[in-house]
Amino acid sequence: MKKLAFVSMLAIALVSCSKEETAEITEPSQTNQEVQAQDSTISMNTKTTYTVTTESALKSAVSAAKAGDVIKISGTIKLTSTLQLLNSGTSSSKITLTGTSSSSLGVLNCSSVSGWGVKCNGSYWNIEYLDICYSGDCGMVFQTGGYNYVYYCRFYGNGDSGFQIYNSSYSNSVNYCWSWDNYDEANGGENADGFACKLSAGSGNTYNHCEASHNSDDGWDLYSQPKTVKMNYCTAKYNGYGTNGDGNGFKLGSSGQTVAHTVYYCTSNYNLKCGYDGNGNTGHITTTGSSGTGNGSSLWCRIY
Repeated sequence: MKKLAFVSMLAIALVSCSKEETAEITEPSQTNQEVQAQDSTISMNTKTTYTVTTESALKSAVSAAKAGDVIKISGTIKLTSTLQLLNSGTSSSKITLTGTSSSSLGVLNCSSVSGWGVKCNGSYWNIEYLDICYSGDCGMVFQTGGYNYVYYCRFYGNGDSGFQIYNSSYSNSVNYCWSWDNYDEANGGENADGFACKLSAGSGNTYNHCEASHNSDDGWDLYSQPKTVKMNYCTAKYNGYGTNGDGNGFKLGSSGQTVAHTVYYCTSNYNLKCGYDGNGNTGHITTTGSSGTGNGSSLWCRIY
């Protein structure tokens, strides 16, 4: 019996030693500080996607935006002051401001904004799938910066031009956008164009497959624009309904200028005045493939 008891005690001791050895090779868990440090490193290198439904959330996301970030507007956001896009992306990693899709646009209702609805002074933005409407002044303005891409946006019901590029903003590409029913009531419709690239905008601005209709002044206005603007496959119709509106489909410069603009396979129909008007600009206007009908004065006015 003594021998059996001794064997049993020896077995228990061996088992105990085995458990202790297993415990010794188990890796210790990370401390909270180590985990937090790793999380911080990861967040600095990641691109952030924001989905916003309120003005405050939208403006916070825009303020924090960095290259590669995506800001998705869900539903309608009513702005009370101008949305300012001041940060910049990079050529390989733009900042994106977008709705969901062509069938689910994000809406920026600017009816409580007395000035511009959206101002972009940054560079390398993608602005897509948005309605920008009812601002007291222009719906959207590119004031400085460049290399911005606008796709499938609509501008309507604003108190000046639907979308204006000016003041040195350069190399912007505007694609498959619409601008209509913009009217500056205080001036009898003298200033509100569908699209304006005027008053010293920079070089390299291009419009592709866009449409301007029922605006109080002109469809496109390049007044006092010193650098070439290209419009490809664009349509202007029924512009000039304001009391003081000029009513040109494409106003292609102003007096004293010699700037070569391009309207390539564009269409200009049923505008109050001219389909295409050089407006005193004596630069050579390329009009390849462009046409129109039903304009009040003439299809071609002062085109050189």
